[in-house]
Amino acid sequence: MARNISDLNTPCFLVDFDKVRENCQRMVKTCIDFGVKLRPHTKTHKTVEAAVLQTDGTKRCITVSTLAEAEFYAENGFDDILVARPVSEDKIHRYLALVQKLEKLHIMVSGSDGLTTLENHIPDLPEDKVWSVVLELDAGYGRTGFSCDDPEVILEAAKKVQQSPKMRLEKLYYHCGNSYHVNTEPEREKLQADHIKKVAKVQDRLSQAGVTCSSGVGSTPTCSKPIKDNLFFTEFHPGNYVFYDYQQYLLNSCAESSIACRVMTRVIAHKPEKNMILVDCGFTALSHDGKYQRLPDNDFCIIQGESNLRLIDMSQEIGKIVAKEGDLNYKLYPVGTVLFILPFHSCATSQQHAVYYVHRGNEVITTWKPVKGW
Repeated sequence: MARNISDLNTPCFLVDFDKVRENCQRMVKTCIDFGVKLRPHTKTHKTVEAAVLQTDGTKRCITVSTLAEAEFYAENGFDDILVARPVSEDKIHRYLALVQKLEKLHIMVSGSDGLTTLENHIPDLPEDKVWSVVLELDAGYGRTGFSCDDPEVILEAAKKVQQSPKMRLEKLYYHCGNSYHVNTEPEREKLQADHIKKVAKVQDRLSQAGVTCSSGVGSTPTCSKPIKDNLFFTEFHPGNYVFYDYQQYLLNSCAESSIACRVMTRVIAHKPEKNMILVDCGFTALSHDGKYQRLPDNDFCIIQGESNLRLIDMSQEIGKIVAKEGDLNYKLYPVGTVLFILPFHSCATSQQHAVYYVHRGNEVITTWKPVKGW
């Protein structure tokens, strides 16, 4: 293994170990300060090593986005795992295997079909196990989950779980995904407050009917800078904060210096008639995330230390870089020059790579290998 990042083949994904550790420790402290449990999401990195840092070494209480992640973490000694995707019939055999293997597996139900699936497979459960059910709510994001605008439907589902001797209502879960769609801190605070009111209304309705349960909330923008009203929740489950990225920087979730991942690339050709340099980082190394939202007027990634350079387009394996102002000075960027790109969306970029090169300063100290697949 190369010992210096300059010796690595490009393109490659670099992870700054100290920044990851700092990001993880900061979120642990935030949750302690707010008196909530941290159930970190592993979907950004999908590695054992980063999950150990997220859980402060306990290997307990995590959130995953795929069953492949759940199986991977179960094999590596983790427990108390929430699978944050709607349960479905085609994968129920894998849920059953995990229920048998783990002390605690929590299953997300986002609609009545999911409950029916679990009910149909109660006979397949081991005698000493129950389905631990998390009801997903949609407070306005418009993705999956029971709509908060119809609390009676949620109450009906909660009662069905509560009345079954082989199901347990673990909590309500909601993802504040549209926190990514607002541009200012006051807008994000208002969005959080509006969503909290909706979830609180649902929880009040359940409580009136004798159904008691806690609630959890996720999204890195809202958990990085939570408002006091978030004390209503008992769990936070953010994920992107492990690496952060340019998008989180734009959302004021983090400082640029907290972005813990980069794609390293090299100049492979000059294109003077286009005032352009070409690099060996295409969309298979970076992903397209951010490109269509930000270009042509704004950057969709940061070329570290090169404020006058802009990545404007990518093919599968090649990126096109131009000067924002004036002509490129090709003497500054001979073929072979190394550049570092801070990605728009680290969750997407990291998943383009089979290996992460973890470094301190310029020294590569280890490699992390993410789990792949679904």
